[in-house]
Amino acid sequence: MNAVGSIRPMAEFLSDAWVAELDAAVQAADDLAVDPPLVIEQVVSRGDGTDAVYQVRFAPDGASVTGARTARADVVLVTDGETAWALQQGTLRAQDAFARGALKLRGRPELLSARAELFAAFERAVASVRAGTTRLGAR
Repeated sequence: MNAVGSIRPMAEFLSDAWVAELDAAVQAADDLAVDPPLVIEQVVSRGDGTDAVYQVRFAPDGASVTGARTARADVVLVTDGETAWALQQGTLRAQDAFARGALKLRGRPELLSARAELFAAFERAVASVRAGTTRLGAR
């Protein structure tokens, strides 16, 4: 049982703290290095006219996550907040969101093919962050 002082607050989905937790999780993983590098950006329309944006960069020295457009993205995933939340929680598969038009792809989506092993390793690396994420307005 955790002592009260050791309980870590849950990060809110798409917040700076959430991005920082993702970044720490992927940087700690030792199986996310790829060459040539691959940058995937997610753009989430918040419904108030603003977007939340973050990038995942896979490189020869490992992976990182940033809340800014720090590199030219190879692939951009565009979705609304509801779809992004369902994808984050694992209750919706990207293929299904794409098929129903709730997920749009820009750039070079062909770069995603044959990367199942990389994406599985990414999912393992961020599983604890996913489990500890809260949603804005959820109580």
